[in-house]
Amino acid sequence: MAQGGAVVHAYTNVTFADDETARATGLVGHAPLAPDEAMMLDYPIVDQACITNEEVDFPITAIFVDASGGIVAVESLDAHDARIPCHDGVLRVLETDAQGAALAASATEVVAR
Repeated sequence: MAQGGAVVHAYTNVTFADDETARATGLVGHAPLAPDEAMMLDYPIVDQACITNEEVDFPITAIFVDASGGIVAVESLDAHDARIPCHDGVLRVLETDAQGAALAASATEVVAR
């Protein structure tokens, strides 16, 4: 949501990765994400949400989200990016296409329905 409650972007096709296997696999082997497509990585414990894009063939935007839905950080990761970004207080990571960084820049929270 942006300031004033306006919806910044809605993803109509969200895959939830909420177990260890799904989180570990993530977007490996997936086709590049469409603008309305995302993957939400749900972690059972705060501060376990560290990701990499090392085995993914396309760039992504990772939006790090706290337990209340607030955006903690936004990271752009290139295809095969071996960095492992982590941020304090994170419980979920929304992985979007590379353009997601621009959308997230004007948002204050992520709402999953």
